[in-house]
Amino acid sequence: MKTNKWIFAIVVIASLGWVACDDDDNPLTKPNLNETDETFVETAATSNMAEIEFGELAATKASDSLVRVYAQEMVKDHESAQDELKDLSDDFAGIEWPNDLNEAHDDLLEELNNAEGYTFDTLYMRTQIMMHEDAVAAFRTASTNTTEAKVKSYAAKYLPRLEMHLERADSVNTVVIENNTADVD
Repeated sequence: MKTNKWIFAIVVIASLGWVACDDDDNPLTKPNLNETDETFVETAATSNMAEIEFGELAATKASDSLVRVYAQEMVKDHESAQDELKDLSDDFAGIEWPNDLNEAHDDLLEELNNAEGYTFDTLYMRTQIMMHEDAVAAFRTASTNTTEAKVKSYAAKYLPRLEMHLERADSVNTVVIENNTADVD
């Protein structure tokens, strides 16, 4: 009986040693990001999450087909960016991955949920312009000021895409407003 306990104890200790040596999943061996890089990753993750949630809503609720198509593109692009960012964040310890929207995004989501038709379309597009202006500024800063190569590379990769999203949001918003004005005349 004592032999079995010793064998069991040796197996358990060996298993713990094996798990501790698995560097990919061991949070004790993962490096931390500096505060600037960590803040960027967490902010970008929150922003992507909001873009996805707002886009899913607009893809079903928008009355203008241009807004629906834009929203679908935002969901697709930001899901891809979020997946890549999650993979990047898994390489580091201490990153607080967001599970919910922040208070400002919750407030915007509530406004969007309460809007209908043209009001919804223009509110969503104005929100997209505002969010992408903020994202472009953050990614521009991160692409030059972050120190971790993976974070800097992520920011540099997605900055041109965010600039394109911003340009397209402005364009779609202009068309939606012009179409509504033409309908009124």
